[in-house]
Amino acid sequence: MKNRISIMLSVFLFLSFSQTIWADSEITVKYQGIPIVFEEAPIMDIGSVLVPFRGIFETLGLKVGWEPNSKRVTGTNEFVKIVMTIGKKSVLVNNVQSELESEPKIINGVTMIPLRFVSESTGKKVSWDPATETVLISNQMEVMPTKNNFGDDSYYPSNLSNKSGRVNPYMYEKDGYFYLLWTENSQVGSFLNVYYSIADLNTGKWIYQNQQFKNIKKDNPYFQYFFYDESLYWRSADGILKSSFERGKTVTQEVYVARKSAPKEKEFIAVARFDGKLGLISGVKDSYFLYTEEVPNGLFQISDLNNILLGYSSNVHLSIDQSSKKLRIFSNNTIKTLNYESGDIFYENGKDKIEKLKGSSYTQPFYYSGKLYYLFQEGQDSRIKLGTITEKGLNEMVGLVDIKLSSALSDYKLTVNENELHLWRNTEFNRRPSIDLTKIIK
Repeated sequence: MKNRISIMLSVFLFLSFSQTIWADSEITVKYQGIPIVFEEAPIMDIGSVLVPFRGIFETLGLKVGWEPNSKRVTGTNEFVKIVMTIGKKSVLVNNVQSELESEPKIINGVTMIPLRFVSESTGKKVSWDPATETVLISNQMEVMPTKNNFGDDSYYPSNLSNKSGRVNPYMYEKDGYFYLLWTENSQVGSFLNVYYSIADLNTGKWIYQNQQFKNIKKDNPYFQYFFYDESLYWRSADGILKSSFERGKTVTQEVYVARKSAPKEKEFIAVARFDGKLGLISGVKDSYFLYTEEVPNGLFQISDLNNILLGYSSNVHLSIDQSSKKLRIFSNNTIKTLNYESGDIFYENGKDKIEKLKGSSYTQPFYYSGKLYYLFQEGQDSRIKLGTITEKGLNEMVGLVDIKLSSALSDYKLTVNENELHLWRNTEFNRRPSIDLTKIIK
């Protein structure tokens, strides 16, 4: 009988301690390369590192709160409020509920909470070095002060907005240059005047302001034009033409992306990305083709049995996966997928399959290094998050930014380079059109 009790006690103790494992050597936690000194040593609990709540909250700049009756701990700053309860995996972050992998515990009289969850909820990057049993926490993104009236001058200095009206420019960034392009109808004849301003991002100054780019004749009833990257595309009577900037300075000669006569009905025209290249999809009803500058007579046909494409404008984002014959259509924060060989849209429960991006407000997206990037907010959570969509359609959140903006996210254009995110907003300064810039360092 005693042996049986002894065995049962041993099993009980094993099961109890198998849930929480203290490391043989002490776990080290570093923030920005500096070790954090805790009142109680960190422990490993079911794959999660638990640390004293006061030490980690204060290190991350959170005001500490403790409610003894409900056994709740809180950490707050101007961007986030985290509420955890001892013994419960449910957690609130800005009133949005999530589940923890390991619940908070009281050990030796000290409240211990999951380190990774708290750190990532405040926008930090967390990694684990198994060789030294060290948790490394670092700032993921740093927001620089907004540069009001970028370039210290108007990009359209001859326009008084209260007299000439508010201009709504297209914005783009590439190779260290920032482009603004916009159009005005000519007062004489059926022409469209296209203008540009260019800034050198290295100096933060305008190198061109309010320069005329093109004067285009509207020579057919279905004339269209649009901007994409640092280029202008427009429909002429005998094809679709393109003109671009080269290294931010020289305007290239006009080239035909598609050679085809103007249609006699509504035409869909939009740029598509495929195999790291740019092409252009154009057509009417079920007669669409992918065109390129190298093959302006049509590379291959795009089938669309239900004429889904005709419902979109030229500012839609399209990506082609030739291995799976998929054409992904990204517009208005949704993604639809078309099998361009069979012409069928992908279905789910008898309806068009639509993937919706997380969140309720967004910046305009920007394509960089094989991905579409966008900033978004979710529900009651005012924090701004960075999302990406790959050419294969993978949609995920990749970062969190602590920032307060002076306008809605939809008023900003996001541009991305290797080291920074740039948020551009079209506004006014001394009644003239100007641009504000907010830099976010990765």
